[in-house]
Amino acid sequence: MDYQLHTTRVLAKDLADTSELRSLWEFANSAFAHSAQQYPEMGFSEGKRFEQPSDFTEEMGIDGVTFIQYASSSGEDSGNAKIVAIAGCKPWSSAYKLDERVKRMREEREVREKEPAKSPVPGNDGFYTKEHEDQLLEQIEKLGPMNDSQEQDGVARWEVMTVCVHPEWQKKGLADRLLEKVAEEVSSQVKSSGKGPEFKLMVRTMKEINEKYWLSKGFKPVGEKFFEPGTFGSPTGFHILDLSRDHRTT
Repeated sequence: MDYQLHTTRVLAKDLADTSELRSLWEFANSAFAHSAQQYPEMGFSEGKRFEQPSDFTEEMGIDGVTFIQYASSSGEDSGNAKIVAIAGCKPWSSAYKLDERVKRMREEREVREKEPAKSPVPGNDGFYTKEHEDQLLEQIEKLGPMNDSQEQDGVARWEVMTVCVHPEWQKKGLADRLLEKVAEEVSSQVKSSGKGPEFKLMVRTMKEINEKYWLSKGFKPVGEKFFEPGTFGSPTGFHILDLSRDHRTT
């Protein structure tokens, strides 16, 4: 069957409370689950990349951009197109920006503690128990800044984030196309800000699963941090790796 591909560009502010946001959330979690199943020893096979849809836009940030690649069969109404790949970018920060998520979870808990013992969390299919929240909050608060000695050099940095391709569409160059879109987007953003011409694309990823892929794309390691066994349920612990690739505005 022949398919037609088309790509759209969306901002976080345009996604809030839309069906498209839920579709992105479901797609990203499905892609994460598929990847995690390839490495069962890491212990993430039953976890989610994003606990609820709003976490997706939170991670994008106010300046973040996401590119969505849709596929539709020839002659099919574009309204029936399905998501086959996504990739995003946002201004880089070496710190883990999860303070707002911790704050929101605590506020939700305060509300629920005034109600029955368990209350559903909006956008989540189940319940957060107090034990689950305590564990998650503790793990989130462990996440600190990564060391990148180059960050004071004045060169603009943007993070490549949430790169996902549907399993049936992998090995077809979709991720490469979206990475090109990301590089073009960042080049335009850097030029309009009066910075450049040099800029860097950054990736933060799990070393044990994704290092080889990003090295093959020309990224080089610039920072690494180990998280002990038990973090986010991993029995082995894992390394978070920061990688960088040099670019020039076009």
